[in-house]
Amino acid sequence: MKLISVNLPESYLEVLEILVADGKFPNRSEAIRVGIRDLIKTEYLIEEKIKKNYSKYFESEIKESSLEDVIAEEN
Repeated sequence: MKLISVNLPESYLEVLEILVADGKFPNRSEAIRVGIRDLIKTEYLIEEKIKKNYSKYFESEIKESSLEDVIAEEN
């Protein structure tokens, strides 16, 4: 694992401390790892769902461009 530094608002730290004190997580680092893991999974699933839904309309464009390019073309 890599060590990184992150600046967080005090209110986030207070909630993290509550989650740890309540036994939901063994420590703040684990709570943050779970949050990041869930964010990555959610964003990946959303991107894959959008690509799947757009693929019937833009199959070749999706293969050759990023998701942002496909959405920008529609707007």
